[in-house]
Amino acid sequence: MLYRIFTDKEAFEEALYSYQTNLSIILAALLLMPFNYLMEVFKWQLSIKSLTYLPFKQATAGVLSGVSLGFVTPHAVGDYFAKIWSFSHEDRKKALGPILVARMSQMIPTLAFGAVAFIVFIQRKPVFDDYSSDYTSWLIPVAGLIAFLLLSFLFIKYGVKNKKWMYYFDLIRKLQLKSVAQLVALSSVRYFIFSVQFMLLLSIFSFPISFQQQFLGIAFMFLAKSVLPTFNFFNDLGIREFSAVLYFETFDISAAPVILASLLLWLINIALPALIGLFFVPQFKIDPS
Repeated sequence: MLYRIFTDKEAFEEALYSYQTNLSIILAALLLMPFNYLMEVFKWQLSIKSLTYLPFKQATAGVLSGVSLGFVTPHAVGDYFAKIWSFSHEDRKKALGPILVARMSQMIPTLAFGAVAFIVFIQRKPVFDDYSSDYTSWLIPVAGLIAFLLLSFLFIKYGVKNKKWMYYFDLIRKLQLKSVAQLVALSSVRYFIFSVQFMLLLSIFSFPISFQQQFLGIAFMFLAKSVLPTFNFFNDLGIREFSAVLYFETFDISAAPVILASLLLWLINIALPALIGLFFVPQFKIDPS
């Protein structure tokens, strides 16, 4: 399959031509990028507020520099260091806990919609067909995944007794459920912005499938990117393209437009913000202690 995808020169030339004649749609996807990261800035401010108040400008610097350092580090660990170094506080190592919670909150919509997409992919039929038995088949894993994340949070909040770990999880233990719900809401908005961007890029081509099926294909891609083990170099570039092609091929969709849409989404949402974030990295006051 991979050989056929990357040797279909005619399909790629046709896809590139379509993009060149639809620059307004690409511009619309590009204009959504700041709103995408605005949600991440709000999440960072909300998760760290019990430790310190972060002004909007400082929170933005932490988020964008995190994208830059996470771009080239295994499993995006550079994002953790960037956010910790982006503000001054005697106990800033405690920020590890809030960063973890913010990441877990983003996993809830990713796992929820991704589980549905995965089951649809396995069944190879639209989820909105009138098969009542199908709904119960994916409600259980979705509920289980969300319950696992919530239980993990509750365990950290109430079950961790080790003093060393309590130091890092102290801020998690102080988080109110209202704040957790707000983090999940912001994560869900960010997830839908990502999805709308990808659907805009896919809309350049006349796909013979519904918007619901396109959305589930995107959900399948995000799920694969989040759960498959990688070294995160170039932010999992390749996994997202392969997983998207794998899903859409079940609907007889050509690989070329899917790959180009995914690459363009990566350039807009990862490469460009990572480049911008480089300007904030020299501002860090790194304390090796």
